[in-house]
Amino acid sequence: MNNVRTLLMVTGNQNKANEVGDIIGMPIEAVKLDILEIQSLDVEEVAREKALAAFRVLGRPVIVDDTGMSIEAINGLPGALVVWFLDTLGPAGLLKLVAGETNRRVTVSTCIAYADEKGVHTFVGSVSGSLADTLRGEGGFGYDPIFIPDGSDHTYAEMSAEEKNAGSMRKIALDKLKKFLT
Repeated sequence: MNNVRTLLMVTGNQNKANEVGDIIGMPIEAVKLDILEIQSLDVEEVAREKALAAFRVLGRPVIVDDTGMSIEAINGLPGALVVWFLDTLGPAGLLKLVAGETNRRVTVSTCIAYADEKGVHTFVGSVSGSLADTLRGEGGFGYDPIFIPDGSDHTYAEMSAEEKNAGSMRKIALDKLKKFLT
């Protein structure tokens, strides 16, 4: 396992790959790859299948990630479908779905899946928090303007990248991957 010198990551975003490399301490090569993605609310299931498909195409150790948001007030939706919800409704639209709800609890999760000739290993990181009442902050992307992690009064979009990444769900998952690789 430690023979891997550069790890491939299926993403069209080299900056994301660089961030992942910085966290796990090894070079990451971003590879844009059009693979089918199963439909599931479970980020681990989606990431596992994407990693298997990517390894079959590339024939080298590869990582993929998938992120989700589970909102208690709407029975765990949108889960791993959060990208489609955000593309269609935007963060403000997600807030409209829970307008008037007193339960603002939410969990955000990232699964990093590593695939090689031996199979797939998954590493999940989750952070609990709540939904803001309005969009807040200018930073980040996706649901960052509406997600407030437990222990903070700020949304991810109101935090610096360093503050957000110090305890983000992606950092938690990547720390597990790093331990596995070493």
